[in-house]
Amino acid sequence: MIKKKKEKTAKEKISRKKIMGLVFIFISMILSLVNILSVKMTGGVVGINVGSSFIIILTIVFFVIGLLFLSNLEKKIVAGIIAAGITVSGMSQITAPYWTKEGRFQRTYRWDKILKNTETKYKIPKGLLKGLAMRESYGDPLRLNSGGDGGAGLFMFAPGTAEAYGLKVIGSSKNTGVDKENGKELKKLVAINKNNYKNVAKIDERFDVKKSAKAAAHYIKDEYNKYGSWNKSLSAYNQGKPAPNPEKTEHVSKVIEYQKYYNYRENINNKSTNKNITSKGQVNKSVNKHR
Repeated sequence: MIKKKKEKTAKEKISRKKIMGLVFIFISMILSLVNILSVKMTGGVVGINVGSSFIIILTIVFFVIGLLFLSNLEKKIVAGIIAAGITVSGMSQITAPYWTKEGRFQRTYRWDKILKNTETKYKIPKGLLKGLAMRESYGDPLRLNSGGDGGAGLFMFAPGTAEAYGLKVIGSSKNTGVDKENGKELKKLVAINKNNYKNVAKIDERFDVKKSAKAAAHYIKDEYNKYGSWNKSLSAYNQGKPAPNPEKTEHVSKVIEYQKYYNYRENINNKSTNKNITSKGQVNKSVNKHR
């Protein structure tokens, strides 16, 4: 009875934060709409009269509060991962919405070192595993499949497939497809542990960044060896066996699109880092010269 109460309380706290964040953003959208309609009806200019300016200020305030509520959970996840001893790459500050291409990149880039080493180990094309993570989970290691079908983690492993590739999973399911019961178990697990990465990843290794990355790389490499094509491998990863024209499917085309974007953005980040290093070196030389 006590356990059930704890589960319920944990779920309610997480849901409350998400709901509050969405409510504040929704209010900001309504206020923005009211301002636009008011301008159209009165012929006033946005931000000129007192009423319009006040509505704009309220819109911004509610929008920012909403974002703070929604970002709070993500900060908890990153803090938990750092506490678990996993190195988070450069861009730990998320500035873009999760559903955008840039948002997916920023979230996935946090695990760049792990994913890069895994791609090298399994001889996977540069950025392919990263593109897969962007597609499957938006780069969020604690993400659950939106349909509650038992898919979880950075690479959305089903319980049976996860076990087949050496991952420890919650429950006794061996399903490699849709599993609503396992989906309920996962939702409960994340809620009880309040999105604590360290705790959740110990119980179900689909949430473990390193282990799930290794399993996903192993899986797509096996499919590549079987079919002789990375596109077919990605298609089989998504639906069990390759589609007749895998490159034309949404899943494969999106993974390739994200792979290219990731490599492009990583290149920009590297250039920026090298530029900063060079600038620091030039400053040091200048300082030494004038000593």
